[in-house]
Amino acid sequence: MVGAGGFLGASSRYVLSELVQAKFPLSTYPYGTTFVNIIGCFLIGFLIALFAIKNWGNEELRLFVFVGILGGFTTFSTFANDSYQLFKEGEFLLGLVNSGGQVLIGLIFVWLGYSLVKLIF
Repeated sequence: MVGAGGFLGASSRYVLSELVQAKFPLSTYPYGTTFVNIIGCFLIGFLIALFAIKNWGNEELRLFVFVGILGGFTTFSTFANDSYQLFKEGEFLLGLVNSGGQVLIGLIFVWLGYSLVKLIF
């Protein structure tokens, strides 16, 4: 279940990240990685709340969704490498924005996803 979900998540991440990054061809900022990480944070907050509040799914479904799909969709290693490359290329401000911004915005989007489910249900 984890492997199947990971395939779906990683494939989706690649396609979506490339589509977003293509909108900013001259930028060194990793918009594609940022976008998928923020969407992933929202989805995990939203889905964790559904699983908790509505008692959705069994353990296999949880592994498929959270470890597989969302684990494959978001990527800490790519985020860290993007930040490292920005610092290495002398783009210190962009490196800081990427590092701090994604962590802060990610936490906010997990909270938004979770809060949305609590509001709806």
